[in-house]
Amino acid sequence: MKAILIVNADDFGLSEGTNDAILQGHRRGIITSTSLLANGLAFDHAVALAKAAPTLDVGVHLTLTEGAPVAEHVEALLAPDGKLPLSNQPFARALIAGRLPREAIRREFAAQVAKIVDSGLRPTHIDGHKYIHLLPGITAIAVEVARRFRIRGMRIPRRLADSLSRPARLPGLLAIGALGALAYPAARDRCVPDRFMGFMDTGHLDHGTLRRLLSIPRPGCTELLCHPAHPTPALSALGYDWIAGYAFEAEAAAVGDPAIRREAEAVGWQFGNFGEMA
Repeated sequence: MKAILIVNADDFGLSEGTNDAILQGHRRGIITSTSLLANGLAFDHAVALAKAAPTLDVGVHLTLTEGAPVAEHVEALLAPDGKLPLSNQPFARALIAGRLPREAIRREFAAQVAKIVDSGLRPTHIDGHKYIHLLPGITAIAVEVARRFRIRGMRIPRRLADSLSRPARLPGLLAIGALGALAYPAARDRCVPDRFMGFMDTGHLDHGTLRRLLSIPRPGCTELLCHPAHPTPALSALGYDWIAGYAFEAEAAAVGDPAIRREAEAVGWQFGNFGEMA
C-alpha cells in the first residue's frame, strides 16, 4: 500500500510572514497544503500568493476565535470588545450549558467559506483553528457547510501517529484524540486522512524532529500538521511569539528544506494533498 503524506500548514493569512514561510515551504520543501483564515489580517496577501502557486492545495481554517467575524449579525459569538474571543472556552461552556449559538456559528462558517470562494480560490478541505471544528455540536455544522460548498476533505484526527516527545502536551493529545473519535461519525462521508501527526511537535518541527517523524512511512494517508512563519511585528502584535515557545523560524527552515523532502521520498513517502484525495 502507498504511504501518502499530506503536509498541511495552518494559519495561512494570519500574517505576511506566515504566508511567505508557507509558500517557501511549498516551493522548496515538504508543504503540500495549507488552511486559510478568512478573517486573517493578511488574507488578501495570502490569496495573491495562492493564485501565483496553483500547485499549493488550499483549504479553509474555520475559526471562532481571534479577530473580527466575517459574517454580520453574529453577536452571540463575540466577546465584549466586539471581536471573536481569544479561546474556545466560551463555546465549550455554552455547549455544556446547552446554549451553543448554532445558527450564528453556521452563519459565520458559511461566510468564511464564501469569502474564500469569492476570492477566486477553490478550497479542497476544511479544518479548524484551535480544533474548533471538533467540538461536539460544531462538527455537524462544519460538515453541513462543507457539503453546501462541495468541499470533500476534512481534518479529523481519529488515529494519532505522534510520539510522546513532549509529555506536557499529552493531556491535549488525549483530548484531541477523544474529540476526533466523537467527530468522525458526523464526517464519515468526507475525505479524511487515515491518521494525523504533528500535534505533539508542531511549533518545534526542526530538522531532527521531522527526520524522526518521517523515518518510517505509514501505509495509507497521513496528515502532518505544521505552523511555519517568519516572525514579523504583525505576528508579535498578535501575541504568537510566546505561544508554547513556538520556534516558528526553525520550523519554517525545516519544512522548507529540499533535503527533508528527498529523504522522505527515499524511504517511501509519496507527497499528496486533499484535492487528490477527493
